[in-house]
Amino acid sequence: MQLALPGCPYSCTLLPALQYGEVPDVPPWEAPLYLDLLVPSPVPDSPVPAIIYIHGGGWAEGDRSSGFYPWVNPLLAAHGFITVSISYRLSRFAPFPAQIHDAKAAVRWLRAHAQEYHIDPDRIGVWGDSAGGHLAALLGVTGDLPDLEGKCGSPAYSSRVQAVIARCAPYDFLSAGGELINDAPSPVTQLFGGMISEREDLMRLASPFYHVGSGVPPFQIVHGILDETVPFEQAERFTRALKDAGNEVEFTPIESAYHNLRQQQLLPWSDTPWEKLGMHALAFFQQHLGQ
Repeated sequence: MQLALPGCPYSCTLLPALQYGEVPDVPPWEAPLYLDLLVPSPVPDSPVPAIIYIHGGGWAEGDRSSGFYPWVNPLLAAHGFITVSISYRLSRFAPFPAQIHDAKAAVRWLRAHAQEYHIDPDRIGVWGDSAGGHLAALLGVTGDLPDLEGKCGSPAYSSRVQAVIARCAPYDFLSAGGELINDAPSPVTQLFGGMISEREDLMRLASPFYHVGSGVPPFQIVHGILDETVPFEQAERFTRALKDAGNEVEFTPIESAYHNLRQQQLLPWSDTPWEKLGMHALAFFQQHLGQ
């Protein structure tokens, strides 16, 4: 399938439902993990960066099709990037760390198939919104961390990424607030299969804030100041931690915006400001990954 956006230098070709991994120890019909690939057309002469989009949905809902909003993967592919949208195990079926195991397997798969798909394995980015932003951030600060690698595929390759965008994401599950509830039934306790009194170590392991150190890839962090789901303070603290460790971070607070980054809570995650944020993301990836 061919896609095109007006005024962009490339059209793009969709390669749907490519298997990037397999869940161990489950029946074969439940095992495959899939991604959709958008490849710029014509394919550039030199290997190009690849960027993974991770969907949101409270870790329990959503699917990889959200990567096909025009201001997400199609925009990047139309400017010469290879883009990927992944499915990952939802918390309704598998608790953490299944979700990060799957995301890391997708990064490794891109490196394992770099020659086949004309990918530069040294230039891989990741981005996501809400729960997807959390997984993107965790990828960014835990490259090759054995405790989070999992066994879903391509074990001989690195899961490190070179640029990260996290929007309206949680960074610290030990710090409750807003709708980020860790001591009563909630999307968070479903993700971890228990309350903080039972899962504190696992919640710490899943929190990007506690993995910050030097040598982290460049981050773009976007958060609504009025976010009712994930307190704005989480984004502020994570940004400070990255900067204090000597890392490059671009922080974009959105004035008068809620978790959906809009000025009314119930509006869909589309239109203004999402188109503008797509261009903001494109500029960030062009700066840090080239293209």
